[in-house]
Amino acid sequence: MSLRTFKTVIALVIGGFLIAAIYISVLVVQRQGALRQISVYNPAWEASQAASEFVRLEHRLSEFERPGSGVDKDEVALRYDILIGRVKMLNEGDFHALLRREPEHQANLQRLETALEAMEPLIQNLEQPGSVQKVIDSLKPFDGSLAQIASTVLIYGSEIVQQDQHELIRLHWVFSAIAASLILIGVVLILLLNRHNRLLGRAHEELHVLAHQDALTGLPNRVVLRSEVEQALTRLKPNGRTLAVSYLDLDHFKDVNDSFGHETGDELLKAVAERLRACIPASEGQVRNLISRFGGDEFAILQTGIRRPEECAALASRIVEALREPFSVNGQELFIGTSIGIALAQKNVTPSQILKHADMALYHAKADGRGTFRFFEPDMDEQLQARRALEVDLRKAMSNGEFELFYQPQINIQKNEIGGFEALLRWHHPERGFVPPAEFIPVIEDTGLISPLGDWIIEQACKEAATWPGEMHVAVNLSPIQFRNRGLVQSVSNALASSGLSPQRLELEITESVLLQDNEMTVSTLHQLRRLGVRIAMDDFGTGYSSLSYLRSFPFDKIKIDQSFVREMSQRADCLAIVQSVANLGSSLGMPTVAEGIETEDQLRQVQAAGCTDAQGYYFGRPKPARELVHTLAALRHKVQVA
Repeated sequence: MSLRTFKTVIALVIGGFLIAAIYISVLVVQRQGALRQISVYNPAWEASQAASEFVRLEHRLSEFERPGSGVDKDEVALRYDILIGRVKMLNEGDFHALLRREPEHQANLQRLETALEAMEPLIQNLEQPGSVQKVIDSLKPFDGSLAQIASTVLIYGSEIVQQDQHELIRLHWVFSAIAASLILIGVVLILLLNRHNRLLGRAHEELHVLAHQDALTGLPNRVVLRSEVEQALTRLKPNGRTLAVSYLDLDHFKDVNDSFGHETGDELLKAVAERLRACIPASEGQVRNLISRFGGDEFAILQTGIRRPEECAALASRIVEALREPFSVNGQELFIGTSIGIALAQKNVTPSQILKHADMALYHAKADGRGTFRFFEPDMDEQLQARRALEVDLRKAMSNGEFELFYQPQINIQKNEIGGFEALLRWHHPERGFVPPAEFIPVIEDTGLISPLGDWIIEQACKEAATWPGEMHVAVNLSPIQFRNRGLVQSVSNALASSGLSPQRLELEITESVLLQDNEMTVSTLHQLRRLGVRIAMDDFGTGYSSLSYLRSFPFDKIKIDQSFVREMSQRADCLAIVQSVANLGSSLGMPTVAEGIETEDQLRQVQAAGCTDAQGYYFGRPKPARELVHTLAALRHKVQVA
């Protein structure tokens, strides 16, 4: 071979290397672009989730007005909030850019977001007739739109992946045709392909993790828990070891979010997850524990290999104690706690049933006062159904005008006259008649109905008291939940203005639990009410832990002594001493003291001797509607004697 030919061959080889290098460079750039496009799986997942939430919202709306469905306003509002959040995400960022070649989909997304924002007032007032149908009608034009968008994005991602695969195949055949002198290029290509495969493998692993792991806490999610429960149930043997599912719900977590923001709430959830990992070992003998996060402030634990319920109780006690300790988050010392529901696997139980049983047990643990745990019992299902039926009836009761205020007299025993009346809520159920307040008041507070109903109570009490003679006052009890409503002061102001009642004649009664929830904000609200001219009374004085300290933080106008002390004055010297001490305290602070629960003449004489200024109880008459009230003590006594 001549030098000229050799040089030509070398030049061809070098040229081939250069062409191959350039070609590889082009393909690598294209490959990286394709990998970036593969990330479309995440927008596709977001779109599919939005489509699912759309269907869930329509389903909850359809079930809302069906009696016994179990779907309440809060659940519909939750689905609405999730859907509108999903749609906002789809209208922003990378996902919006993916749909540039589909202007129709872009326009549909924007119209859907606008429609959802417009229906917010309807969602907040679902109990009003026709609201549900209006929301459903507003959603109908968008049926299937989100599913079509998800399909479009998924197809687009599939096209990108397929094109990338074709490029790889073409690369393989080009290098197969190159001579032995270009083997090095094949080696480089193999190395590049190997690297790319590792990246793809890592991407698939990350996708798997995202699908099975809670992004905030790193704990397994509900998908993993359900799968593990299903597998564990299939492995159970008769008379062998069993399994249990425990649901955890953080107590007062909403207060943290409301007071310090969702960022602090997220950090608190991370801290809770770490503390759960620390106090729950992966295994204890033959017992295996799996911790998962269900979402929000809910966690779940799967225990397998259990022989006795006591093993579950021991773990639950440990968790309750661990989460009772304070958390330090973003420079704040936070106190929460947890309630736990435990369900043991019964014969032929399904995964859905055992999870439902744990949820029912959790509900009863919270109803027992929180910070405790309960095992599932068969009658809990019946109780839950009865509770849900009561909730449905209560929501109808407001719109049907089934509530009425009764009034119990408060007697000024120094002046021997009626000083005013305390307003008490009563419910006339169309089928059950009068429902005891102890049965429906907690449900009203749990469902959030207390806020609109509380506004009605204040308005109605002021309106009826405005017709009473003289300076008789009306006392209205305030729930702790009403203090979370920033419109409380305005509601009281409106009630006074519309009724024409003098502010000094309205007396608002609060318990120590009101001051416990957020002392600074609550005391500020109390001062705003005081500036309106309203009087503030501390109810059930002496039953809490800090009643005396609260008298320092806010100058109350009146102290009400809890009836538990009055009832046992004759039998217990300590109760009599407490009543005397509170009466003396009130006298030294210039505050009237009301003894509650007076039922006999002997009790009346005792509280008079103790120094109480006012009295209230069945001795003076049971609560009556406004139309049956008398306004002089002589007429009241005559009415009691006749009755």
